[in-house]
Amino acid sequence: MILVGFSAVWIYKAQEKEKLRDAACLIIVQINELQKRVQEIPSYITNQGVNLTAFYESLPLIDVNHWNNYKHLFIRKIDNKSYDSINKFYQYVTSIQEQQELMRNLQKNYFFVKQSAICNAEVSLIIETLKEVNFISTYSNQLQSNPNIDMNRFWNIYQNKRKSFISITNGDALTPYAPEQISLTLQGILKQYALLEIAGSEGYRTLSKIAKIIDK
Repeated sequence: MILVGFSAVWIYKAQEKEKLRDAACLIIVQINELQKRVQEIPSYITNQGVNLTAFYESLPLIDVNHWNNYKHLFIRKIDNKSYDSINKFYQYVTSIQEQQELMRNLQKNYFFVKQSAICNAEVSLIIETLKEVNFISTYSNQLQSNPNIDMNRFWNIYQNKRKSFISITNGDALTPYAPEQISLTLQGILKQYALLEIAGSEGYRTLSKIAKIIDK
């Protein structure tokens, strides 16, 4: 009975140790990856604000917050300063991602509004062209039944107008909107982030040791 009980305790402790190691490994790997990703964020900010294309094409910083899921396991294993620093690190990452998602949503809305504007403008071009070929008064019926409609003339005129319109639209005719506050918020977060010491902290080294990850 004593041997069975000892074996059960040993197995339980081994399982808990392995669980702790896996959690520490997930956190360390994620921190390392996030630090690399955050270093890219300043390149998205220009003197004019935010680089819309870069932000739209960028991947979300974080999907699953491993620190939030497992930090309770390490509250007694790392020092308070390191614990608070890692907390802040993930808070900054989350805040950056919120701005990233806001920018992406604005871009998606812009694409939708631009497409709607193009559709409305093309309808206007069609009506305008129909007027030019003198069919506006009865075009809804004539387009199907009137043999006198010169459709070649209609399409030639319309396509020329459409080409000019598309050329203008693909230029700077429609201005995308990027709130200045997004750029200011990101710069503020990055300044605070720069003050953090994560990789060199005692807590980071403790997590690396638990995870059995050796810096090379």
